[in-house]
Amino acid sequence: PPPLAAGEARLTLLDVGQGLSAVVQTREHALVFDTGPRFSHDFDTGEAVVVPFLRQAGIASLDLLVVSHGDNDHIGGTQSLLAQVPTHQVLSSVVDQIPWAAAQDCRRGQHWQWDGVEFQMLHPGSQPFPGDARENNLSCVLRVQTRHGSALLTGDIEAAAERDLLSSGDQSLPLHADILVVPHHGSRTSSSAPFIQAVAPRYALFPVGYRNRYGFPKPAIVERYLQYNVALLDTARNGAITFELGDEAGAHLLWTWRQQVQRYWHRTVAMPLPR
Repeated sequence: PPPLAAGEARLTLLDVGQGLSAVVQTREHALVFDTGPRFSHDFDTGEAVVVPFLRQAGIASLDLLVVSHGDNDHIGGTQSLLAQVPTHQVLSSVVDQIPWAAAQDCRRGQHWQWDGVEFQMLHPGSQPFPGDARENNLSCVLRVQTRHGSALLTGDIEAAAERDLLSSGDQSLPLHADILVVPHHGSRTSSSAPFIQAVAPRYALFPVGYRNRYGFPKPAIVERYLQYNVALLDTARNGAITFELGDEAGAHLLWTWRQQVQRYWHRTVAMPLPR
């Protein structure tokens, strides 16, 4: 693929079924956020999806892997990915679950810059999480900011963690993002109205599996985003979804895999992609 200019980023939400894995690239750097599920001893999406995508994209090594939390649909492909792709650093909220990875804790306040693109970890905080301490609410939350666009990756945070982000009072923790990878796959436990208002996304991406047993995304949550005039995409319908961030147009939808390489036996659905 053509290289990005300084100050630009490319975000790809991969299709790993009912799970989450995303890749963020800058001109000279790359990170993976979660690795999707492990289905059996000899099949996981780290090896079956993430590694092949990285090779196709010309990414021979990773600067960073973020494992947001310990649910199988987020951590399951981690061992396969690390076995095949040299990785400089691993951040996670569950370092005890990946002791062989020499991981460090993700925590609020971590920030770095790659090629003119800003990265900031917004959650979890350094103090014990108040109230509901479910592992979902300890998910790493990462914000990516280019000159003209931004993205927010939220893992499986639920309403309690959303409230914590909103009430932190720290002006250095901006929540607004053009692209929101929707918390907890569109579960009713997340995507509270105040959180959506604060993020004010143009696009909401649902990482979900086709006809998944949880019924994600929940219709009420889909309707809530539509009420705020947010354009919706999901991996079950669209496959892998790629955006570019950085030029004056802001977030630009580059392609959706299932529409880009649609097989001849798939009838055309008269549903325009959001612009």
